Amino acid sequence: MNQYNNQSRPSRRQSNSQNRRDGRRHGFLSVLLFYVLPFIVINGLIFFVVTEKPKADVTIGESSDYISTTMELKIKSLLPVNTIAVSLDGTPVEITKTGSRSYRAVLKNNGVLEVNLTCFNKMKTIMYDQVNVLDDTPPAIKDKVFKDGVLSFRLEDSQSGVDYGSITAYNEDKPDILPLSIDRSTGLVMFEIKKENLTISAKDKIGNEMHITYNPKGQNVEDAEMESVVDGDLEQTDTEDEKETLKN
Repeated sequence: MNQYNNQSRPSRRQSNSQNRRDGRRHGFLSVLLFYVLPFIVINGLIFFVVTEKPKADVTIGESSDYISTTMELKIKSLLPVNTIAVSLDGTPVEITKTGSRSYRAVLKNNGVLEVNLTCFNKMKTIMYDQVNVLDDTPPAIKDKVFKDGVLSFRLEDSQSGVDYGSITAYNEDKPDILPLSIDRSTGLVMFEIKKENLTISAKDKIGNEMHITYNPKGQNVEDAEMESVVDGDLEQTDTEDEKETLKN
């Protein structure tokens, strides 16, 4: 019996030591699972809810008529968005809800689109996009040449195109003067200018209209007036310099 008892004591000590190690390990795992991890998860969720900003995608569509286009707005954030405000160059734009997290608006002008989103946690996001697919400019005159009383030029409109049937001109005596010729393949237009200023008008295919007046020398009247003002200022400066020189 003594021999048996002497042999079993080391085994009991090892077993007790192992039990203590297992107990410490289980205690550590219990603290980790029931205190540390829940603390990290809960505080992480609180931080996410408090600081998360709304997210969304904005898409400007193409325009088939150059008069209007559409904006598509899709909410991407997990948290609910309380308010959505859309404006174009500072003017509010009406939006329509098309799905649980999607919206649509019709745009009829070019400009800077601003989208303001406010989440339920009061965090805000402001997004900007440029609308430039609509035609809001009239045809432009290019490659102007004046020779022997005939003004020739090309009309260009890169979006809806030139309405060649709208090209006309007028002066003080005649309200409706037709061009000498129109080449629709190249856009080349010719007008005869006599002794009076001639105002030429043309539209694009959606109605944007240009008016430009030329004098009998084939000069744009506005440009000629600007040059006259600049020349007058230079002459006045030269005269003042001459007077100053004579005084000295």
